Amino acid sequence: MLAIRGAFSRFFAESGFFLAAGLAFFFLICCIPLTLLGVSTLGFVLSTERAADEVVGQLARNFPVYRREIAMVLMRIVETRALSGIAGTLVLVFFSTPLFGASRLVLHRMLGVKGVGHYLRNLALDAGLVLLLTMLLFLASVMTAIFQWFQEFFLEAMGVPWQWLYWTAVAFSLSLSTAMFYFVYRYVPRRQPARIAALPGAILTALLWEVAKQLFRLYIRRVGVYDQIYGPLGVLIAFVMFVYYTCLVFVFGAAYVAALGARRAGRE
Repeated sequence: MLAIRGAFSRFFAESGFFLAAGLAFFFLICCIPLTLLGVSTLGFVLSTERAADEVVGQLARNFPVYRREIAMVLMRIVETRALSGIAGTLVLVFFSTPLFGASRLVLHRMLGVKGVGHYLRNLALDAGLVLLLTMLLFLASVMTAIFQWFQEFFLEAMGVPWQWLYWTAVAFSLSLSTAMFYFVYRYVPRRQPARIAALPGAILTALLWEVAKQLFRLYIRRVGVYDQIYGPLGVLIAFVMFVYYTCLVFVFGAAYVAALGARRAGRE
């Protein structure tokens, strides 16, 4: 409880809402280059059409509402891309790096890390993280396919109740989310937090993100205010707002990691 209280204090002291808004902006800017880069990576082992389906499906599954509409828009963007080859890949990597730069800035603010480091060093590090992220996306797609096969041909064949299937899928999603957040909290900052702080922070963030997805889905289905106010743009506004909520959860998780690290340092 003391760590949670410390996380709230740090979140508000460091203007967490403002940091989340800035991070959401960079995610929206880098979302398309990252998607195209993921398609290019999977394209080495799958056909281009299959790679696009896998990457877009993997991204759309993380959004609680309007998955079909979001998937259609992303698929259209992928189909009309004009970049290819090594030069195109380098361009996509370069335009994807600001997301990690913004994430590092947010984590440094929360963790109390001073200094930003050399620009070229940070750029090279961010480019490496972008490539690593695309590989993790590839692994996540493979693991998701294996899990779906296991669920369809083993669990359903055994007559497992649908409630168990649902919670098994939720547990699998939480595992992937925890791994993703742990990777960011642990390896993106210039001064790495301890594993004993990064892992609980990643678990808490994954849980809060799952709760946020369920609440956002319930809000859209019961209230539907975005469609009423923005009309045809309701899908776009809902997409942007969910990205912002996700970044809020991420920033609070970083504050929790910092609070755990401060408590551990105080004991020593």
